Amino acid sequence: MATARYGGPDEPAHIIRSAAVSHGDLLGDSVRRLVPGYRQVSVAAPLASGDPGCFRHDEDATADCAVVVGGPRNRVVATSAGTAPPWYYLAVGWTTRALSSGRDAMGYRIASVLLCAGVLGYAMARSVGIGRGAWLLAAITPSAWFLFGVVGTSGIEIALIALAVVEAVARFRDPGASLARVTMPLAACLVIRPSAVIDIAVVAVVLAPTLAPITRRTIALIAIPLAGAAALTIVWNRWTGLVVRDRRTADTDSFASATWRSLRGIPTTAHQAVGALGWNEFFAPLLAQLVWIATLAFAVYWVVTRTTDQWWHVRWLVLALLLPTVIEVALHHRIGEVWQGRYSIPFAMAGVLYAGRARAPGRTIQRALVAGAAIAEVLTLWNTIRRYSVGLDGSLTFRHAAWSPPLNAWLLLAVNAAAVAWLAAIALSLPLPASASAHGSTAVLCADVDDDQLLIVTATD
Repeated sequence: MATARYGGPDEPAHIIRSAAVSHGDLLGDSVRRLVPGYRQVSVAAPLASGDPGCFRHDEDATADCAVVVGGPRNRVVATSAGTAPPWYYLAVGWTTRALSSGRDAMGYRIASVLLCAGVLGYAMARSVGIGRGAWLLAAITPSAWFLFGVVGTSGIEIALIALAVVEAVARFRDPGASLARVTMPLAACLVIRPSAVIDIAVVAVVLAPTLAPITRRTIALIAIPLAGAAALTIVWNRWTGLVVRDRRTADTDSFASATWRSLRGIPTTAHQAVGALGWNEFFAPLLAQLVWIATLAFAVYWVVTRTTDQWWHVRWLVLALLLPTVIEVALHHRIGEVWQGRYSIPFAMAGVLYAGRARAPGRTIQRALVAGAAIAEVLTLWNTIRRYSVGLDGSLTFRHAAWSPPLNAWLLLAVNAAAVAWLAAIALSLPLPASASAHGSTAVLCADVDDDQLLIVTATD
């Protein structure tokens, strides 16, 4: 509710795609003057109006300039998500039609939020079960909170990879845990958004230390779900005639020039992954960003001082920073250098979540982590309302607002703060059953009887 209509990145394209797919139009019609990824479909008139172009790239422009045109008839409109796999859009579209008329953009947001919340709720339950809920809540970047609230594949991608990383981290505590819990969310993510290949590296860098010794069965358990996702993606792309080329963004620079430009863009990408909101035109408050960065710094310290894998974050940093460059440079003649910070959010969150492999911090530290995450989220919501209602040069208290959310802005903030406090309480819950408490679990490694004496060797988590 705090984000203006179509205020999320590429949100009009995603909502129009959801509306069309939910009515059985999986592909639409080609548009002669547009690149192949665009498809022409028929949707309800309100969904095809209210273009955010008047405010989406100006942090001081309020959202009241985007006017929605109603009417009972449909309109023909093009969507840039026309050839994207339909699975996410089917889930969002069908849920929207079950809950509403399907003619209002807010209905699609509610459906998308329910989908993300289901995945994240399960991830939180799994984290709390092993006493690591605080790490998951603290890992969510301000930009990720924003993306969970709009329609688009980025939100569900982040949620699925967060779940996969949580399950991978859980294997440090229980090496016999099912690999399917790790690979299935990853496979689902790749089916929904095949271009999210970086997510394989995200999960792999967390999972790899838990796999030794690697057996044929281990390889099969990892490969089968991913192979299934790849096969389904290939079939879909063959049917749609996917063309990986966009003349609007492609460039003709040399390999060296493209590499240098991509490397120079790394700080921008990292900044976007932490705090970018809207169409990357504004950011979460500086305090919210600093809280998350401080959490990451503490996670690095915790891994170095509490585990034997003191170089993990070095490997993580190299992959997180250089893999986008490799992808951009490899495709710059076809689609240009189009990597955005939101594609790297799963990597950013993994940098914090990996600390969950170690013994949990004391309750005071956990409370500090969760309190910081909660404050960052509420500040991010406040800045979002301010940006759309009065602009970032406007009143800190939303006076003379040109645009208002469906609920009173301060009531919305109060409800949000209460919800985040409740979520923080869940994250700090002790794992159940009680035997798996903060003191850890004890396992008998070996026992030996010699000369009427019993020797027992145990290990405590």
